[in-house]
Amino acid sequence: MEALKILADDSSPAVLLDASKGMFHIRGNSMPENARAFYEPIINWFEKYAENPNIVTEIVFQMNMLNTSSTKIFIDIFKRINKIVDHESNEVNVIWYYNYGDDDIQEVGVEFKAFCKASFELVAVNDGE
Repeated sequence: MEALKILADDSSPAVLLDASKGMFHIRGNSMPENARAFYEPIINWFEKYAENPNIVTEIVFQMNMLNTSSTKIFIDIFKRINKIVDHESNEVNVIWYYNYGDDDIQEVGVEFKAFCKASFELVAVNDGE
């Protein structure tokens, strides 16, 4: 499966989805003008990946800012993550990093944790980490 790489800009996160290396990262700001258009290839990638996932999948989110439309799209991403969990004999771990003291991003992570079937860890980091 071909890796999906998207470079970050001021309003969109960096994305690296690489099944061959076992790297799944979404990091940065998520405030694209058209969240559906930005995230469509990511959702499609996870949909295809869920058909034949790695035995162990670790997905890292490190969001600085997240607008409402992105939050709604993330629900679609977590639906695909739940499909991976439902696949036979797979271990799926989600790590949600947030800046220490950023209650908004932490709370979004708590809400996704409640929705997500995967092992889900919330990790506070200092801005410099």
